[in-house]
Amino acid sequence: MSLEFPTREVREGAASLVVADVPTLKGPGRRSSLPFYNPHMRVNRDLTVLVWSAALAKGATVLDGLAATGVLGIRGALEAGRDLAVTWNDKNPYARDLILENAARNDIAGEVLHEDLRVVLAKRRWACVDLDPFGTPVPFVDAAMQQAWKGAIVGFTATDVAPLAGTYPEACFRRYGVRSLASPCTAEMALRLFLGYLVRIAASHERGLHPLLAFAAQHFVKAIVAVDARPSSADASLAHLGFVRFEGARFYVSTKPPEGPHAGPLWLGRLSDTAVVGAMAEGETTSFEAARLLHLLRDEAGLPPLFYENHELARSLGLDPVPVAAWIDALKSAGFRAARPHVTANAVKTEAPWEDVARIYRQLQVR
Repeated sequence: MSLEFPTREVREGAASLVVADVPTLKGPGRRSSLPFYNPHMRVNRDLTVLVWSAALAKGATVLDGLAATGVLGIRGALEAGRDLAVTWNDKNPYARDLILENAARNDIAGEVLHEDLRVVLAKRRWACVDLDPFGTPVPFVDAAMQQAWKGAIVGFTATDVAPLAGTYPEACFRRYGVRSLASPCTAEMALRLFLGYLVRIAASHERGLHPLLAFAAQHFVKAIVAVDARPSSADASLAHLGFVRFEGARFYVSTKPPEGPHAGPLWLGRLSDTAVVGAMAEGETTSFEAARLLHLLRDEAGLPPLFYENHELARSLGLDPVPVAAWIDALKSAGFRAARPHVTANAVKTEAPWEDVARIYRQLQVR
């Protein structure tokens, strides 16, 4: 097929692709009149395909809703091992031909749509929908939640992390209806605020959400959730929302807005399903970065929300920072679960209460 714009060849996972020959820079995607391929989002696609492999039934219908080059749907068809029935959609006028070209290169059959995603979601239902837009997915969340029935899986990516991280709190409140706050737990706070927003939108349609895998990496947050279309499930999901305020490294979680600066409402439940994460088996097509991230997500699975950043905790206690590995070992020796959070290496996530965290940290100073 002859394309109307210059292209170059790339490989990602098991897929061989042609993509628009435009410059790519690190960080969020830059707007372009051509379908955009961002190699720096590979870790997102790696982990998404692994979730599909672990959680979808054989022959499941999948919509790659903002498909661009078609890479995610193609990789899912090639790598998930589930004989997925893939549909791609992108309203960019150049995307359809590019997706058809890439599907043919990889011997993948599937339907290619060229419509506004909200119109597509209003017409049909899929077992799994994934949305990776430029910036925020907010314009599409309502439509995605309405089409999702019991057991459906929906994946949402957001690259507008700065508002969620507290850099632009006014924009965050305008866009997501939540208070954001700069804190020592920036990336995880952004992820939990994003999940809280998704839960509230789902609940407005009497649907509950169960996170299969939610993570923050580089410049984006990603939430892959299973939808339960029952009012009781919506109520159960809403019960996991709350608020957080900080005093230095110490954080306080509450079910009601506290006095003073705080963030919320945000998701305080688990970020992943233990069975799904345990079944995600990285292979030859999984990048090193994604495999490393998955290892960290497994380690922290089931631990309470938020963490203690090493330098901030040292400042709060008037002490010197300690080696994180020794800190984790000391917490485990005291009978507490502890791990490095997936969002930063210089911190500890633990079930230990504040008093024990501070005591053990002080004890490490004299060794």
